[in-house]
Amino acid sequence: MQTLQNCVKNVKSPKVFQVAVSLIYDFPGVNQPVITTLGEIMSTRIGSYNEDAFNAVKALTKANAAVTQASERISSGLRVNHAADDPGGLALATRLQAQVSSNSKVMDNLYQGVAVTQIVDDSLSQINDLLTNMKTLALDSATSTVDSTQRAINQAQFEDYRTTIDSIANSALWNGSSLLNGDTTSMSIHSGAGSTDTTSLSFESVLSSVLGPAGSKLSTLDISTQAGALAAIDATSKPIDTAMDSVSSLQGYIGAKQNILEIQSAVASNRMTIQSQAMGHIMNADIASETANLAAGQIQQDASTAMLTQAVSMNKSLVSYLLHSGWN
Repeated sequence: MQTLQNCVKNVKSPKVFQVAVSLIYDFPGVNQPVITTLGEIMSTRIGSYNEDAFNAVKALTKANAAVTQASERISSGLRVNHAADDPGGLALATRLQAQVSSNSKVMDNLYQGVAVTQIVDDSLSQINDLLTNMKTLALDSATSTVDSTQRAINQAQFEDYRTTIDSIANSALWNGSSLLNGDTTSMSIHSGAGSTDTTSLSFESVLSSVLGPAGSKLSTLDISTQAGALAAIDATSKPIDTAMDSVSSLQGYIGAKQNILEIQSAVASNRMTIQSQAMGHIMNADIASETANLAAGQIQQDASTAMLTQAVSMNKSLVSYLLHSGWN
């Protein structure tokens, strides 16, 4: 019996160890350990056959993965940090990101379009004010209650207003080109993600040489005489009134286009907000939930580590018990 016990101490193979323990356990006259059945002995294994240790390692690995994932999500703020986290969600989020970027650029285009209309609108408002002043001067010169000196003064002011109109028209610039002197006659604003999503703007010249009916352009009017003043306010040709109508018509068109661009900008903004929210719902981490997951994973780590230590300790105790517990 002593020889058999000594042999068991030198056993390296777990399977051979189990057979040897079985032989010792059944050896006649041996003071048997408290373990009552061979199944109880065999249920706790050592080395690569330590089932309890394997279960603990498996649980610990799972806990480590949970802690790592929760930590990464909390630190990055993202639920999807790798394609493996949510392949389908990542693909959808990528498309949404592209749409958000597209709508952002569309909004930039529309804001620039609105800026163009504002430049034109403001310029036309100033020109209309000047035309109103010019008509007032023509009416003053048309009456017989003023003399030639007053008419000359009115004509000088009239010419100043006319020069200012041309200056405003020439200085209504966008990208170095005037919008109101005939340099730029149209502009296309890309107002959507598709190739055909455009809003067109048309411009007209409002130079004094263009405003007014044929034969009575604003640039040819002279109110230094009563006859010239009467011609400027003629009820039939209406030189100044025709110029004002042209400017007002263009201003109304530009104002309508500005409203359209602002509506399109609001639509693009709403789309971008919705798409950003949808992308965030896919990509962003729920910090509260991930904090709870981190705490749970850390608890599981501690428990698994404790169980792994317990499993190793149990096998050491069993071997020591089997080899040194009174089997003499």
